Amino acid sequence: MNYIKFLTVLLFAFTISSCEFESSSTTKTPPHGNSLTDTTPKSLGEKPVKTDNWLVIAGKQVGRIQANFNGSDIYKMFGEDNVMESEIGLGEGETAKGLLIFPKTKNELQVLFVGEKFDKIKSIKIKGEGSMWKTDNGIAIGTTLEELVKINGKDFTFAGFEWDYAGVVTDWNTGKIDKKLGIYLEPTNMEAIFPDLIGDKEFPSSNEKAKAAGLKVASFVVKF
Repeated sequence: MNYIKFLTVLLFAFTISSCEFESSSTTKTPPHGNSLTDTTPKSLGEKPVKTDNWLVIAGKQVGRIQANFNGSDIYKMFGEDNVMESEIGLGEGETAKGLLIFPKTKNELQVLFVGEKFDKIKSIKIKGEGSMWKTDNGIAIGTTLEELVKINGKDFTFAGFEWDYAGVVTDWNTGKIDKKLGIYLEPTNMEAIFPDLIGDKEFPSSNEKAKAAGLKVASFVVKF
């Protein structure tokens, strides 16, 4: 009689253990990431979406943003958690309503549109220190004056400092850099810009004071 009870208890324990194993092995894996980070193919043969496209091509694209995008396309591409409306500074105290992508991060994009309906992109500005965005010819935040001259293939002209359009490149002088890429420079040696490189005046990149000031790219604007 004891032997039969022992077999009954053993069989019951084995049945419970098998059920627990089956339950744990068939539990669905919870979703991971979001539309920006999830690179898992959704079906057999479907290619994963690339999320590491930081390539900028003047007049054509900023990462996955194409020239023909509108506001709705941007929200669909990046999701509402990564996009917000904001007043964006234009200089001289003026602002315009636009979109921020990855707001308050080093990779923030400031998107301005033609008109107020967000139908057509006008320009995208990049200015975050340490930003991962980079042009197809290697220009990024922090690119030096000397590197810009080398990329352009010749000297260029820029505006003086200490005003709203401080350090903006005014003319690439028919160099290799696309006119649809606007660049703003800033000094790493502030003392060197005084008094010669101040105000609404133009200076050549070959200027000795410009070299002494250690100018570098502070921000760049892609025009569409």
